[in-house]
Amino acid sequence: MDICFEGVGQTAATFQAGEGVKPGMVVTMTGNGAVGLGSDGALPCGVVLGGVRDGAAAVQIGGAAQVAYTGETAPAAGWQLLAGDGAGGVKVVSTDGIRWLVLTVDTTAKTAVVCM
Repeated sequence: MDICFEGVGQTAATFQAGEGVKPGMVVTMTGNGAVGLGSDGALPCGVVLGGVRDGAAAVQIGGAAQVAYTGETAPAAGWQLLAGDGAGGVKVVSTDGIRWLVLTVDTTAKTAVVCM
């Protein structure tokens, strides 16, 4: 039996998207109704669902989503404090992060499914 969290509780909104934003990337708020990759350590607000069109993108702001992670420490299943890595992924932090529920981790692919 396969385990799948795709689409669970998904909530999305359309934002103006900054340069370099692509589907699957974790984004942060960069302004009024705008998202971008943000700086290393910025609080993530969601995951880009589709391609950027006319400067706008659909961003998942709630529910379960797969994200890339960086850093030496892989997130563990359970509640984790995460921050954006400035390159479209997340990293585990000890302070100044956002608490997301990590549902699964793939250390080979360096991805995790999180519930925002």
